Amino acid sequence: MPRRFTILTHLSVFVFVLVAMVTPAGAGEATADLTAAMASGKLRATSAELGKLAADGGTGSFLVLLKNPSRAAAPASLEADADKAAARQANAAVLEAFFARKKGAAIGEISRTFEYMPAFAVTVTAAQLAALAQSDDVAAIEVNGRRKPALRQGIPLMNAQATRSRYSGKGVAVAVCDTGVDYNNTYLGGPGFPNAVVLGGYDTGEQKADPMDKDGHGTSVAGIVAGALGDVANYIGGVAPGAKIYALKVTDASGTGPDEAIIAAWEWAITNQNKVPESPIRIINLSMGGGYFTSLCDDSYENYVTAAANAAKAGITIFASAGNEGYCDGLNNPACISGVISVGAVYDAAFGQTETCIAEESCAPSKEATTGCDSGYYAPEASEADAVPAYSNSASFLTLFASSNKCNTLQCAAKGSTFNTDFGGTSAASPYAAGAAAALQNAAKVRLGHYLTPAEVKAKLTETGDNITDAKVAVTKPRIDLGAAIDTMPASASNLLPLDIPAAIRN
Repeated sequence: MPRRFTILTHLSVFVFVLVAMVTPAGAGEATADLTAAMASGKLRATSAELGKLAADGGTGSFLVLLKNPSRAAAPASLEADADKAAARQANAAVLEAFFARKKGAAIGEISRTFEYMPAFAVTVTAAQLAALAQSDDVAAIEVNGRRKPALRQGIPLMNAQATRSRYSGKGVAVAVCDTGVDYNNTYLGGPGFPNAVVLGGYDTGEQKADPMDKDGHGTSVAGIVAGALGDVANYIGGVAPGAKIYALKVTDASGTGPDEAIIAAWEWAITNQNKVPESPIRIINLSMGGGYFTSLCDDSYENYVTAAANAAKAGITIFASAGNEGYCDGLNNPACISGVISVGAVYDAAFGQTETCIAEESCAPSKEATTGCDSGYYAPEASEADAVPAYSNSASFLTLFASSNKCNTLQCAAKGSTFNTDFGGTSAASPYAAGAAAALQNAAKVRLGHYLTPAEVKAKLTETGDNITDAKVAVTKPRIDLGAAIDTMPASASNLLPLDIPAAIRN
């Protein structure tokens, strides 16, 4: 079972101890309700996460996953729009039947239902939580957690620069699940929404139609994936400048992304996959995360597991940043989900000394105490091409590495600039990988006549990458080599004609 900051409370043996930890004297009925909820074995939550429910009248936000009696009849694929519609209809029937059997007051305040899995987000009291946990219809209950952007020039390092002259990501769309995208940026097809590059999107964080980015993080991510070609200082365009973008803003007013909004964005990508048939959504990027998991966390996050499996059934590959705490044996969620490709970072070049904040749990040999980081620790080190930065989370179950640090990408207008000249961290590594996947899918469509499955994308990127060892922990994983991945597919003279890319930024 994955280790978190505190022990997961769905183990009934810890019920008494954990209730004592979270329950103040005199909480009375809330204590009994929490005991009942935890004893059900369905609740995935830590003592700290249950703290708001400890006092009588306290509430908390949770994701409730129902048992699905129609799962056996579900379509094996979700690529066809007809199969998507059938799946949504069957799922809605399960939810409607459950709600019809339950009184609204007994369920709590529902903030969202999902389309491809019988689940909903709800705010509940301890008594309502206990009632849900004891229902025979409920499979799992998880805290509606929050994921933060994973804040911290890599195209040549990944052997991706030369491939852009042939496979630019044309015919592929990437759903950027982040703080939104500034679709008015001229290097992202702006102004206007939708436009020639940003084909559409939605704000699942605040459930609004406009996914405009005012933070900058999502625009920088989109720029790495599919920013238009340019030759401005060190900006040369995205890894897949011919790919299209869907802007999915998953953050709310707090600047963080609740799990329910992230899962809703993944489902939006499935539903709208073929909105523009010539550029279907084949990739999702999420440069956000949180938590500390020392093994695959599928057992703790069944909602994410189900959502990722549904995306895979639609032929969509999900990339997620590993996180920037410098963990040596753990990753953030949802990078810890088995159905997600987790991405750690490598320096793309030697550019001098760096100093980055890391967690107390990090085993980085250069770790030093400081008052300048919230964690109390930082890691000074010299940068070096293909070296894993001290901040990049590593673990035996990490999937791969990609370029990062001092990336010249795009910025949102709210931050007063067209370009971001210092973007990095695993937040940058993940879209480098996603952009590489877009180019790989473009090549597959041209060379093979069809797109690759998510399993094939993962295999080609990992089996052809250059092995890199994280010196702080001796974890060895492949760093993407896009050219080598593309070369595994047969080519003919007719599909090797170069695109019209200026020589100055082609090689």
